[in-house]
Amino acid sequence: MILRHRLRKSFNPRPGSPGRDSQRMTRASGIILVILAGLLVIVAVLRILHG
Repeated sequence: MILRHRLRKSFNPRPGSPGRDSQRMTRASGIILVILAGLLVIVAVLRILHG
């Protein structure tokens, strides 16, 4: 019974509830933005140090 409930819930999500895929995309894009910001800081520091 629990297995059937979980299967039905995974195949037919409620329209009002947020999906798991959108949360994964948000996390992935957030990580990419943090990496890009870090690279930008590293490039700025290297330009300052090299003159």
